[in-house]
Amino acid sequence: MKVLFNQNISGADFYYLAGQVVELPAATAQEFLNANFCEVVEEKKAAKAERAVSKKTTKRTTRAK
Repeated sequence: MKVLFNQNISGADFYYLAGQVVELPAATAQEFLNANFCEVVEEKKAAKAERAVSKKTTKRTTRAK
């Protein structure tokens, strides 16, 4: 679960800065959410990439000399 931290937090084996977005396991994130240390970040679905389509070209003709 992605969360955005509202304040600096540090522990024995971790630290998070205010404004930092972090991917955390759901249980850990829920503990921080319950303590109001962070808020959930909504993930936007990526827009589909547009396919490259070649432009139609006119046939070139040359004159024989």
